[in-house]
Amino acid sequence: MAQKIIDRSQVGDVLQHIYSSELNVRINLFSEGGYFYFGYQDKKIPLPGTTIEEAVTHLAFRLAKEFPGSGFASWWGMNFKQDDLK
Repeated sequence: MAQKIIDRSQVGDVLQHIYSSELNVRINLFSEGGYFYFGYQDKKIPLPGTTIEEAVTHLAFRLAKEFPGSGFASWWGMNFKQDDLK
């Protein structure tokens, strides 16, 4: 994935947009053993990296990829350069 990692000051804004979007998903973001994961559909999915910035970037990228027609995907695409959304 060629996605620029967001800045720490943007983490809250990205999470707020995920929260307030109309995506019909339930997500649990958690840290275990120094790495971040998200729980989605009863699965524990690892997020690359070890910082909250990396974790939230990869989570947002995956959500935008999973729901390309959503308002969140549009917002993400307009505000954060994505080199690969295939």
